[in-house]
Amino acid sequence: MNKKEAILKVYNCIKKETAKKAMSIELKKQKTQLIDSKVGGTPYLPVGAEIPVDDEGKQLTLLAQINCEELVGMEDYPQKGLLQFFILMDDCYGLDFDNQNKQNTFRVVYHDSIDNNVKEEDILKIYNPYIEDEDYMPFEDEFKMVFTTYEEGITSEDFNFDEIFVKKYNELFKDNQIESFWDFDDDESFDDILEEINDEISGCGNKIGGYPYFAQSDPREYDGLDVYDTLLLQIDSMDDYENGYIMWGDGGVCNFFINKDKLKNLDFSDVLYNWDCY
Repeated sequence: MNKKEAILKVYNCIKKETAKKAMSIELKKQKTQLIDSKVGGTPYLPVGAEIPVDDEGKQLTLLAQINCEELVGMEDYPQKGLLQFFILMDDCYGLDFDNQNKQNTFRVVYHDSIDNNVKEEDILKIYNPYIEDEDYMPFEDEFKMVFTTYEEGITSEDFNFDEIFVKKYNELFKDNQIESFWDFDDDESFDDILEEINDEISGCGNKIGGYPYFAQSDPREYDGLDVYDTLLLQIDSMDDYENGYIMWGDGGVCNFFINKDKLKNLDFSDVLYNWDCY
Protein backbone atom coordinates (compact mmCIF):
# COMPACT_ATOMS: atom_id res chain seq x y z
CA MET A 1 0.00 0.00 0.00
CA ASN A 2 1.50 3.35 -1.04
CA LYS A 3 1.48 6.55 1.02
CA LYS A 4 -1.65 8.01 -0.56
CA GLU A 5 -3.61 4.78 -0.15
CA ALA A 6 -2.57 4.53 3.50
CA ILE A 7 -3.60 8.12 4.25
CA LEU A 8 -6.98 7.66 2.56
CA LYS A 9 -7.59 4.35 4.32
CA VAL A 10 -7.03 5.96 7.72
CA TYR A 11 -8.97 9.08 6.82
CA ASN A 12 -12.00 7.11 5.63
CA CYS A 13 -12.03 5.31 8.98
CA ILE A 14 -11.85 8.44 11.11
CA LYS A 15 -14.28 10.20 8.80
CA LYS A 16 -16.95 7.68 9.75
CA GLU A 17 -16.04 7.72 13.44
CA THR A 18 -16.10 11.54 13.73
CA ALA A 19 -19.05 12.25 11.42
CA LYS A 20 -21.19 15.28 12.29
CA LYS A 21 -24.28 16.62 10.61
CA ALA A 22 -23.65 19.86 8.76
CA MET A 23 -25.30 22.16 6.25
CA SER A 24 -23.43 23.38 3.22
CA ILE A 25 -24.37 26.87 2.07
CA GLU A 26 -24.71 27.83 -1.57
CA LEU A 27 -24.60 31.59 -2.00
CA LYS A 28 -26.71 33.08 -4.79
CA LYS A 29 -26.07 36.74 -5.63
CA GLN A 30 -29.44 38.48 -5.59
CA LYS A 31 -31.55 41.03 -3.78
CA THR A 32 -32.70 39.45 -0.51
CA GLN A 33 -35.77 39.87 1.66
CA LEU A 34 -35.63 41.15 5.22
CA ILE A 35 -35.90 37.79 7.00
CA ASP A 36 -33.99 35.69 4.45
CA SER A 37 -30.93 33.63 5.29
CA LYS A 38 -28.25 35.72 3.62
CA VAL A 39 -24.82 37.28 3.47
CA GLY A 40 -25.00 41.07 3.40
CA GLY A 41 -28.18 43.02 2.80
CA THR A 42 -30.38 44.72 5.38
CA PRO A 43 -30.56 43.15 8.84
CA TYR A 44 -33.89 42.38 10.47
CA LEU A 45 -34.39 44.52 13.57
CA PRO A 46 -37.29 44.32 16.03
CA VAL A 47 -39.22 47.50 16.71
CA GLY A 48 -37.37 49.56 19.31
CA ALA A 49 -34.09 47.65 18.97
CA GLU A 50 -30.81 49.24 17.91
CA ILE A 51 -28.14 48.29 15.39
CA PRO A 52 -25.12 46.79 17.23
CA VAL A 53 -22.23 49.24 17.74
CA ASP A 54 -18.67 48.98 19.08
CA ASP A 55 -17.54 50.79 22.23
CA GLU A 56 -16.88 53.94 20.18
CA GLY A 57 -20.41 53.97 18.82
CA LYS A 58 -19.52 52.78 15.31
CA GLN A 59 -22.30 50.75 13.73
CA LEU A 60 -21.45 47.18 12.77
CA THR A 61 -22.30 45.70 9.36
CA LEU A 62 -24.47 42.64 8.86
CA LEU A 63 -22.19 39.87 7.64
CA ALA A 64 -24.74 37.06 7.70
CA GLN A 65 -28.24 36.24 8.88
CA ILE A 66 -29.75 32.76 9.34
CA ASN A 67 -33.48 32.12 9.33
CA CYS A 68 -33.39 29.27 11.83
CA GLU A 69 -36.54 27.62 10.50
CA GLU A 70 -34.28 26.42 7.67
CA LEU A 71 -31.97 24.53 10.06
CA VAL A 72 -34.20 21.45 9.97
CA GLY A 73 -32.48 18.41 11.47
CA MET A 74 -29.55 20.38 12.92
CA GLU A 75 -29.61 19.18 16.51
CA ASP A 76 -28.74 21.81 19.17
CA TYR A 77 -29.09 24.70 16.71
CA PRO A 78 -32.09 27.03 17.09
CA GLN A 79 -35.13 26.01 15.05
CA LYS A 80 -36.93 29.34 14.99
CA GLY A 81 -36.12 33.02 14.89
CA LEU A 82 -33.07 34.69 13.34
CA LEU A 83 -29.37 34.36 14.11
CA GLN A 84 -27.25 37.32 12.99
CA PHE A 85 -23.52 37.95 12.65
CA PHE A 86 -22.24 41.54 12.61
CA ILE A 87 -18.68 42.80 12.08
CA LEU A 88 -17.02 46.21 12.06
CA MET A 89 -15.77 47.21 8.62
CA ASP A 90 -12.26 48.25 9.59
CA ASP A 91 -8.95 46.95 8.30
CA CYS A 92 -9.30 43.79 10.44
CA TYR A 93 -12.99 43.12 9.61
CA GLY A 94 -13.81 43.62 13.29
CA LEU A 95 -11.42 40.97 14.57
CA ASP A 96 -9.43 41.68 17.73
CA PHE A 97 -6.58 39.18 17.40
CA ASP A 98 -5.82 39.43 21.13
CA ASN A 99 -9.46 38.95 22.21
CA GLN A 100 -11.18 36.86 19.59
CA ASN A 101 -14.15 36.19 21.86
CA LYS A 102 -14.73 39.80 22.90
CA GLN A 103 -17.98 40.93 21.30
CA ASN A 104 -17.17 44.56 20.73
CA THR A 105 -16.20 44.95 17.07
CA PHE A 106 -18.20 41.86 16.19
CA ARG A 107 -21.53 40.67 17.51
CA VAL A 108 -23.70 37.56 17.33
CA VAL A 109 -27.37 38.36 17.92
CA TYR A 110 -30.28 35.94 18.27
CA HIS A 111 -33.92 36.96 17.88
CA ASP A 112 -36.15 34.13 19.11
CA SER A 113 -39.18 35.43 17.20
CA ILE A 114 -39.88 37.46 14.08
CA ASP A 115 -42.28 40.38 13.79
CA ASN A 116 -43.55 40.25 10.22
CA ASN A 117 -44.83 43.81 10.52
CA VAL A 118 -41.30 45.22 10.54
CA LYS A 119 -40.53 47.10 7.30
CA GLU A 120 -37.14 47.25 5.60
CA GLU A 121 -37.54 50.94 4.80
CA ASP A 122 -37.84 51.73 8.52
CA ILE A 123 -34.64 49.85 9.32
CA LEU A 124 -32.76 51.58 6.50
CA LYS A 125 -33.51 54.93 8.16
CA ILE A 126 -31.22 53.96 11.07
CA TYR A 127 -28.88 51.38 9.46
CA ASN A 128 -25.75 53.31 8.53
CA PRO A 129 -22.80 50.99 9.24
CA TYR A 130 -19.30 52.37 9.64
CA ILE A 131 -16.91 51.71 6.75
CA GLU A 132 -13.28 52.66 7.32
CA ASP A 133 -12.41 52.22 3.65
CA GLU A 134 -14.24 50.57 0.76
CA ASP A 135 -11.10 48.52 0.09
CA TYR A 136 -11.58 46.79 3.46
CA MET A 137 -14.97 45.32 2.56
CA PRO A 138 -14.69 41.51 2.30
CA PHE A 139 -17.85 41.38 0.16
CA GLU A 140 -19.53 43.73 -2.29
CA ASP A 141 -22.91 42.13 -2.96
CA GLU A 142 -25.68 40.42 -1.06
CA PHE A 143 -26.37 36.70 -1.32
CA LYS A 144 -29.29 34.46 -0.52
CA MET A 145 -28.32 31.24 1.28
CA VAL A 146 -29.47 27.82 0.08
CA PHE A 147 -28.83 24.96 2.49
CA THR A 148 -28.09 21.27 1.91
CA THR A 149 -27.73 18.84 4.80
CA TYR A 150 -24.87 16.33 4.77
CA GLU A 151 -22.47 14.53 7.11
CA GLU A 152 -18.85 15.54 7.47
CA GLY A 153 -15.91 13.82 9.12
CA ILE A 154 -13.14 15.67 10.89
CA THR A 155 -11.09 17.91 8.61
CA SER A 156 -7.31 18.10 8.44
CA GLU A 157 -7.41 21.71 9.68
CA ASP A 158 -9.21 20.88 12.95
CA PHE A 159 -6.76 20.95 15.88
CA ASN A 160 -7.89 17.47 16.98
CA PHE A 161 -7.09 15.92 13.60
CA ASP A 162 -3.48 14.97 14.23
CA GLU A 163 -4.15 13.08 17.46
CA ILE A 164 -7.13 11.20 15.99
CA PHE A 165 -5.30 10.36 12.75
CA VAL A 166 -2.17 9.09 14.53
CA LYS A 167 -4.16 6.88 16.88
CA LYS A 168 -6.08 5.23 14.03
CA TYR A 169 -3.00 4.88 11.80
CA ASN A 170 -1.05 3.15 14.55
CA GLU A 171 -3.97 0.78 15.14
CA LEU A 172 -4.07 -0.18 11.46
CA PHE A 173 -0.34 -0.23 10.73
CA LYS A 174 1.28 -1.66 13.82
CA ASP A 175 4.63 -2.28 12.09
CA ASN A 176 5.03 1.29 10.91
CA GLN A 177 4.14 3.59 13.81
CA ILE A 178 4.04 7.37 13.43
CA GLU A 179 4.01 10.26 15.91
CA SER A 180 2.36 12.86 13.68
CA PHE A 181 0.43 13.11 10.43
CA TRP A 182 3.31 15.24 9.21
CA ASP A 183 5.68 12.28 9.50
CA PHE A 184 4.53 11.55 5.95
CA ASP A 185 6.14 14.80 4.82
CA ASP A 186 9.48 13.21 3.97
CA ASP A 187 9.63 13.84 0.22
CA GLU A 188 8.07 15.99 -2.50
CA SER A 189 5.30 13.48 -3.17
CA PHE A 190 3.54 14.47 0.05
CA ASP A 191 2.59 17.90 -1.29
CA ASP A 192 1.20 16.26 -4.44
CA ILE A 193 -0.84 13.85 -2.33
CA LEU A 194 -2.27 16.68 -0.20
CA GLU A 195 -3.22 18.58 -3.33
CA GLU A 196 -5.02 15.53 -4.73
CA ILE A 197 -7.04 14.84 -1.60
CA ASN A 198 -7.48 18.44 -0.47
CA ASP A 199 -11.20 18.62 -1.34
CA GLU A 200 -11.76 15.44 0.65
CA ILE A 201 -10.06 16.45 3.88
CA SER A 202 -9.69 20.25 4.05
CA GLY A 203 -13.22 21.31 5.04
CA CYS A 204 -13.29 24.45 2.87
CA GLY A 205 -16.51 26.10 1.75
CA ASN A 206 -19.53 27.78 3.34
CA LYS A 207 -21.28 25.81 6.06
CA ILE A 208 -23.07 25.58 9.37
CA GLY A 209 -21.84 22.82 11.68
CA GLY A 210 -19.39 20.13 10.72
CA TYR A 211 -15.66 20.87 10.90
CA PRO A 212 -13.67 23.98 10.03
CA TYR A 213 -11.17 25.02 7.41
CA PHE A 214 -8.35 27.51 8.00
CA ALA A 215 -5.88 29.23 5.70
CA GLN A 216 -3.37 29.24 8.59
CA SER A 217 -4.11 27.22 11.73
CA ASP A 218 -6.84 26.50 14.25
CA PRO A 219 -6.81 29.21 16.97
CA ARG A 220 -8.61 26.87 19.38
CA GLU A 221 -5.38 24.93 19.86
CA TYR A 222 -4.07 27.68 22.14
CA ASP A 223 -4.95 29.63 25.30
CA GLY A 224 -7.76 27.36 26.46
CA LEU A 225 -9.93 28.15 23.46
CA ASP A 226 -10.76 24.47 22.91
CA VAL A 227 -14.04 25.06 24.79
CA TYR A 228 -15.37 26.50 21.51
CA ASP A 229 -16.05 23.03 20.19
CA THR A 230 -18.84 23.72 17.67
CA LEU A 231 -18.67 25.46 14.30
CA LEU A 232 -21.49 27.98 14.23
CA LEU A 233 -20.82 29.45 10.78
CA GLN A 234 -18.10 29.41 8.13
CA ILE A 235 -17.93 31.81 5.19
CA ASP A 236 -15.20 31.14 2.64
CA SER A 237 -13.75 33.41 -0.05
CA MET A 238 -15.31 33.51 -3.53
CA ASP A 239 -13.19 35.07 -6.27
CA ASP A 240 -15.92 35.42 -8.87
CA TYR A 241 -16.96 38.94 -9.87
CA GLU A 242 -19.79 37.70 -12.09
CA ASN A 243 -21.47 35.41 -9.57
CA GLY A 244 -20.36 37.13 -6.40
CA TYR A 245 -17.18 38.27 -4.70
CA ILE A 246 -16.15 37.54 -1.09
CA MET A 247 -12.52 37.91 -0.11
CA TRP A 248 -11.09 37.55 3.39
CA GLY A 249 -7.68 39.16 3.03
CA ASP A 250 -5.76 37.14 0.46
CA GLY A 251 -8.18 34.28 -0.20
CA GLY A 252 -8.91 33.40 3.44
CA VAL A 253 -11.89 32.13 5.41
CA CYS A 254 -14.06 33.34 8.30
CA ASN A 255 -15.32 31.14 11.16
CA PHE A 256 -17.49 31.55 14.26
CA PHE A 257 -17.31 28.95 17.06
CA ILE A 258 -19.38 28.34 20.18
CA ASN A 259 -19.46 25.89 23.06
CA LYS A 260 -21.97 23.10 22.42
CA ASP A 261 -23.76 23.53 25.76
CA LYS A 262 -24.14 27.27 25.25
CA LEU A 263 -25.53 26.61 21.78
CA LYS A 264 -28.10 24.24 23.26
CA ASN A 265 -29.10 26.97 25.71
CA LEU A 266 -29.28 29.55 22.88
CA ASP A 267 -26.65 31.62 24.68
CA PHE A 268 -24.70 33.51 22.01
CA SER A 269 -22.92 35.89 24.38
CA ASP A 270 -19.70 33.86 24.22
CA VAL A 271 -18.55 33.21 20.66
CA LEU A 272 -15.09 32.90 19.10
CA TYR A 273 -14.60 34.85 15.85
CA ASN A 274 -11.71 34.11 13.52
CA TRP A 275 -10.60 34.86 9.99
CA ASP A 276 -7.24 34.23 8.41
CA CYS A 277 -5.65 34.31 4.99
CA TYR A 278 -2.56 33.12 3.15
